[in-house]
Amino acid sequence: FLIDDKGMLFLFVFGLPPLVHIDDPTRACRACLEMSVVLQQMNLTGRIGITTGRVYCGLVGSDKRREYTVMGDTVNLSARLMANAAPN
Repeated sequence: FLIDDKGMLFLFVFGLPPLVHIDDPTRACRACLEMSVVLQQMNLTGRIGITTGRVYCGLVGSDKRREYTVMGDTVNLSARLMANAAPN
């Protein structure tokens, strides 16, 4: 997770090799619904954006700082949906 000017940010990605399931979109939706319930139980607010599609996944960066991430239009759309979603 990441803490930035928007608060805590979690990026959950379903279907990355080698853990691919035919029902990964359903699994993602169910996980988000459960996370929403947990957030409410903890008296926290959150926003969720869900999309499906192809993304780049892999290492990005240099020898000094490298991280495994996902990038692409699908990720950007999910971030926009999250930013415009109503809390919980």
